[in-house]
Amino acid sequence: MKKLLLLLTVIALLFIGCKKDNSDSAGSSTNLDGYWDNGEIIVHIQGTEGRFYQIKQGEWKRVWEQGFVSIGSLKFRYISKLKTDEFFQGQELWYRGENLVVLETAFSGTGEFNLRNDGTKLYVNTINPWGANWSTVEYTRVYP
Repeated sequence: MKKLLLLLTVIALLFIGCKKDNSDSAGSSTNLDGYWDNGEIIVHIQGTEGRFYQIKQGEWKRVWEQGFVSIGSLKFRYISKLKTDEFFQGQELWYRGENLVVLETAFSGTGEFNLRNDGTKLYVNTINPWGANWSTVEYTRVYP
């Protein structure tokens, strides 16, 4: 019985010693990696880029239907972490249109990406590339 208890203790200590620290893994509160939904689109962020994963409805559906973006196209680029765990910077793809016709797409200048609610909400604040209007869009982490 003592040998069995000793063996289980050794196994437990080995398991604890080998356990990986996942504090900055996908789905953690300090990492943007994952799938983000704003109600119209789902974007998959991995590393320094975010790509369209699903286009469900709204204006981005029109941009997709008119051939300006596709699933897998970049929505965000040049994402990098700032000094704190909740703040990132990067560029966001915008579109410009008139009378239901999309004229062009372009990336914003560098804006702020802010994580909140323990990493479940992402607020992307970037400036319109054709003007001086800032826009903030809220995304919800859907997976992981």
